[in-house]
Amino acid sequence: MAFILYDYSNTHQFHRKALLNAIQRVNNDNPMRKDVLVIVSTRNMIKALPKVLLTGQKTIVNLVGFGRLYTDYGMAGRAIFNSFIKLYSCFSTLAFIVEHDVDRSVLEKLTPIPVYTTHGSGLDTLDFERSPHKHGSNLRMGYLSRFHKSKGSHEVLKAAKMLPDDQELVIAGWDIEGEKFARAFRSISEEKSNIQYLGRLETRRDVSNFFNSIDLFLSPSIREGGNISLQEGIWHGVPFITTDSPGCRVLAELFSCPAVPMEKFSDTILHSDLFNHLPNTSGWGDKIKPFLAESVEEEYFSIFEKVSKNKY
Repeated sequence: MAFILYDYSNTHQFHRKALLNAIQRVNNDNPMRKDVLVIVSTRNMIKALPKVLLTGQKTIVNLVGFGRLYTDYGMAGRAIFNSFIKLYSCFSTLAFIVEHDVDRSVLEKLTPIPVYTTHGSGLDTLDFERSPHKHGSNLRMGYLSRFHKSKGSHEVLKAAKMLPDDQELVIAGWDIEGEKFARAFRSISEEKSNIQYLGRLETRRDVSNFFNSIDLFLSPSIREGGNISLQEGIWHGVPFITTDSPGCRVLAELFSCPAVPMEKFSDTILHSDLFNHLPNTSGWGDKIKPFLAESVEEEYFSIFEKVSKNKY
């Protein structure tokens, strides 16, 4: 019997290498009496609940942020999320895993089940390459995201409409739902020569080239777990501005970059003096190491070992 990863078709397998490798290792080292489902994300926690309740299947729940249920639907959404946590705690879960201490403190108020933390999901730098970026006379900003209001796309769009001629903006990504923001970003890039819209980046090398081409990365969000895109920018040595939400603020404090309220984000990035306040990134290589896939794999492995030896 073993740890088995539950359906993760709604996420990227590439960003789960640390988890997959840790599961394989612990299954080889510590076979168990029964199978345990490892459920990644709030969406899958909801999807798996009928099976859990009907069969008594034991689980480990890995929350990579609390999801849109928690962030987009106000008090009602949070109440439903809290109910799912309590149901899993009562019927199946041997451990919860989150990506920073803020989320851990929230869960510890809802459940007596152990809550563990990792440094995100594990940043894999395969096909990434750092290349020296020569700063031009204009500040060149970049925004790479799945577009949605929860990802601050409305604030970036607001700034794009008022972007002065001495600033440049490169936008890449796609909408979580529909094409509202993609159409708006494409349209404004056709109107303004200092805005470039790349659409969806298809390869890892494209992502790396994006980060190597900018002076400042924009990463607003209502709530995040480990914030992989922000970690990717950090690995490339790109200063950033983010929002003061859980998951973003953790990285902002560690790497001495601004974290502002969402409603002030567009005003902040329009300030003309940003070029003169970019942080020194020379020591970032050592600081990002705990977030790399190899390090996070060891964190996962330690958690699964504890569960297999002490709990099941």
